[in-house]
Amino acid sequence: MFRKPALAATLGLAAAMFGLSASAQEVEWKYYTYFGANDKPTQLHREFAADVEAASGGRLKIDVYAGGELPYKAPDVLKAVATNQVQMGDVAIGFVAGDVPELNALAMPFVCTSIDKFYDKAAGAAEPYVDDVFSNRFRSVALMQWVMPPQQLWLREPVDGIDALKNLKIRAWNREQVQVMQLLGGSGVTITPAEVIPALQRGVVDGAFTAAVPALDWKFHEVTDYGFMMSLTLAHQVATVNQGAFDKLPADLQQLLRDKAAEWAPKYRQAMLDGDRIAREKLIEAGMTLHDVTPEELERLRTVTRPMWDEWANQNGDTAKQMLAEVASACQ
Repeated sequence: MFRKPALAATLGLAAAMFGLSASAQEVEWKYYTYFGANDKPTQLHREFAADVEAASGGRLKIDVYAGGELPYKAPDVLKAVATNQVQMGDVAIGFVAGDVPELNALAMPFVCTSIDKFYDKAAGAAEPYVDDVFSNRFRSVALMQWVMPPQQLWLREPVDGIDALKNLKIRAWNREQVQVMQLLGGSGVTITPAEVIPALQRGVVDGAFTAAVPALDWKFHEVTDYGFMMSLTLAHQVATVNQGAFDKLPADLQQLLRDKAAEWAPKYRQAMLDGDRIAREKLIEAGMTLHDVTPEELERLRTVTRPMWDEWANQNGDTAKQMLAEVASACQ
């Protein structure tokens, strides 16, 4: 009469042990960012990954790979995640705009140039559109949105106003920056990040668009003397996860990952605000002159580039129109 209870107890113990083993199983992911190994975003990604690993008791280990450490470039990241070549990726919407053109609203000049306004309102306005496209078209979970500080124009020689930008050749990293330069009477050329400094050194280009943080990281002060601080756009980034890899996680790890993303979004925000301020200070200390555009210059820049909004929205359909309108309204 003791056999059945004993057998049941044995099976129950085995089931409990198996359940514990399954839930405690270690999972290891690759997380790719196109930023360099020493760049601030890469440091943040590594800190985020270390926090997730610690909070999960080592059950979820995320190995962060920087640009050049895996055979992908910035435009490849979303597809690499979608095909599970890497389980996580730092996706720059501007770089993958060919795949998700309707999500590139923040690339429109001056639509949103405040980090605080992005996090307070614009990210929430953009979220349903990003979630829908990433999930349905790329089988990816949009885990967290973040932004780089405003894009500025770094020049080899000083200029005395907007008219002096005519005929200049500027390194641009997306189509919208090329359009802006055309509207201002100059030209934009596409150059990979690794080629920017040599191109500036040789005078192949007169300047380059990027934020203050990478300008400092890449030592722009050694090849440029002047910053035309026009705050053109914020670079819209999405930390995304392969849907299949996410679905295989136990429910508690899925929730942990979402909770950590929500916890870390404010840390990215503050890091970019601090990074922008510190980068500007250090670039000035290094001998650069930074010119913040006047209200009159800003109004003129807005007027000249505003036609890009309508052209882009009309080309990319209802999702683009709705997202642009909502993000622009949120950033007012």
